[in-house]
Amino acid sequence: MPVSGLTVHPDCIKAFNDLKLGNNGIKYIIYKISDDQKEIVVDEISKETDYNVFREKLQNAQEKNGKSRPSYAVYDVAFDLAGGEGHRTKITFITYIDQDNTSVKARMTYASSRETLKNSLSGISMTWQASEPGELEWEPLLKEASKGKASA
Repeated sequence: MPVSGLTVHPDCIKAFNDLKLGNNGIKYIIYKISDDQKEIVVDEISKETDYNVFREKLQNAQEKNGKSRPSYAVYDVAFDLAGGEGHRTKITFITYIDQDNTSVKARMTYASSRETLKNSLSGISMTWQASEPGELEWEPLLKEASKGKASA
């Protein structure tokens, strides 16, 4: 049993494998903890390629009490290398927990369950943790994914 006691719903792994294999043009998956606090489930699967739409979904997710809801996500970061070295992608596992606007209980539950989900998804290239909206900006994520080699 995971440290947090939560399990990962099989749909989480299926959706991830679809993204990883390029099935259906999936660009990202957002995960959340179920309302009954027993498992991690898929919140949304999207083909949307605009990173800002994805970022806003993470930032605007709310609990029933109106507080910010943390999220896990997998985003397929795509970029071209400078010098014509080709196109690359990095499947990135993102944890977003807004430290200023999230309840202590939600922060602790999401933090303690992160590895449970991450370890069930085979093929993650990179992890990214954000604790405030500014840490979800595209440029630093792209720089990390490409090791600073992405073309502008």
